[in-house]
Amino acid sequence: WTTTAFRAFLSFSMLQAWFPKEGEIWNQPTWFLSALTFSNLTMPAILPRVADLSKVGLRKLFYSLTAVSVLQKLSYSEAARFHMHNISTKRPQYPLIWNLTRFHPFWALIEMTMGIVACREVMLDTPEDKKKPRTNPAVWFVAAYSTLLLRLSGKLDYNDGIVRSTLFVPLYTKFLTAIHRDCVSENPSAIAKFFGSQTMTYLGALAFPMFILHGIIGQIFYKKAIAVKLWGQPMPNAFFPVYLAICLGLSHVVNENFVKSKKVA
Repeated sequence: WTTTAFRAFLSFSMLQAWFPKEGEIWNQPTWFLSALTFSNLTMPAILPRVADLSKVGLRKLFYSLTAVSVLQKLSYSEAARFHMHNISTKRPQYPLIWNLTRFHPFWALIEMTMGIVACREVMLDTPEDKKKPRTNPAVWFVAAYSTLLLRLSGKLDYNDGIVRSTLFVPLYTKFLTAIHRDCVSENPSAIAKFFGSQTMTYLGALAFPMFILHGIIGQIFYKKAIAVKLWGQPMPNAFFPVYLAICLGLSHVVNENFVKSKKVA
């Protein structure tokens, strides 16, 4: 019961992301809320300082934060390589090192600040800046996701942390700033109209509740210890569309009755 009580404390206090061994207890995706809670607490100190920077200063800060993020991923890569070559098992495991890399609150703060810097740079656009020719946001979108496809194909033989910090995050940030500038232009591109459509706006609103709920729902149908007791066995692959529909339906309910609730706000 002491372990259960400790994990309950970490979950309800949003502190689980600080403990790599306990980061995925109970509802695994809520590690993100834990890291986000810490990041939000630092914003009163960070936002005024970012707001004081010029465009040149913002770019320097973005590059510096990217360098810090990449340095940490290189550190993880070296540590993982060491453990992989020095642990005498057929399947070496080093999940705690990866947990420290992917959801530690400090690294979440680094990436969150990168997003804030990108937003601030767009806010400083002058009328002259807005008249300059822009690259279609679709180019940056394709470039960002191409890095993931290359990683999946095995042609980009680097771990996920390296690919994400060196390629995907900078390219996707470029896409987000480009599509914002495109949206407020006189003639938005097709991709801006697509993501701004009513359907995509609705699905975007479901993203957060679905992120929180999908793990719990998935355990009911796919976690062996639970699914065997409820259904006799974990659900087959053919059940996945039903699982997805359940996630969407419950996410809609949570979005309409909780996320949008004035009482919650």
